[in-house]
Amino acid sequence: VVKSGNTSVYLAGSIHMLRASDHPLPAEFFRAYENSRHIIFETSPGEMEKTENMEKFIRASVYSDGTTLRDHISPEAYARAENFCKENNYPMNRFVYLRPIFFLMTLTVLQTNKIGADAKRGVDAFFKEKALNDGKKIIGLETAQQQINFLTSLDSAMEEKQILESIDELKQIEALFLRAVNAWRKGDEKLIAKSYLERMKDFPKVYKSIITNRNKQWLKTIERCLKEQENTMLVVGLAHLPGEEGIINLLRKSGYEVAKLHK
Repeated sequence: VVKSGNTSVYLAGSIHMLRASDHPLPAEFFRAYENSRHIIFETSPGEMEKTENMEKFIRASVYSDGTTLRDHISPEAYARAENFCKENNYPMNRFVYLRPIFFLMTLTVLQTNKIGADAKRGVDAFFKEKALNDGKKIIGLETAQQQINFLTSLDSAMEEKQILESIDELKQIEALFLRAVNAWRKGDEKLIAKSYLERMKDFPKVYKSIITNRNKQWLKTIERCLKEQENTMLVVGLAHLPGEEGIINLLRKSGYEVAKLHK
């Protein structure tokens, strides 16, 4: 929680996909929610699900010039992707028109589903539904178009090495997932940074696109909220909070005191 006068902004790290066994969520989340009138998410509820936005997302995710994934990544990366799909009974022929980032996102969702986790149980999805039902004021940090633009820029920034490493990581999805959930449950900033940010820093363009640029932009929204009369709960991906360029450190560098919320 970060405070300014009598106003508080609660910084809630979200894991976007969780299992039924990961619920109920930690008590601190509910305390922050009950104390807040405004709830902020990366995007507003239902924004990406709107027909026009889904169509934009699909258009952005595929090659429309007749080329396929095979034409845009190395033979080694394509062979590794093809073998992975074959080993896991995924229909590679259905994915060949996807751009690399969207291809990897699709496989990540499929692999995470295998261990019983899905987006409907994620922290943000849970509180989006709750906030709608409770009539809280909901704010989105980014529009659907901004998110699509972000993913497109991320795709162009991906390096060959990252594609290869990402395919290898899909084979370890359960261990990586459990490590992330464990770090999140403990609220251990160093462990969270190690789980999410360590490898990403090997790819500076991607790190800047995902973490640095967005955190700086979101900081402006948080500072505006601290000038309001009512409290706010900010629910964003867990990777955005820790680390040197994380939201917590950016707030501290701006002179704010950020304290862990205890039960």
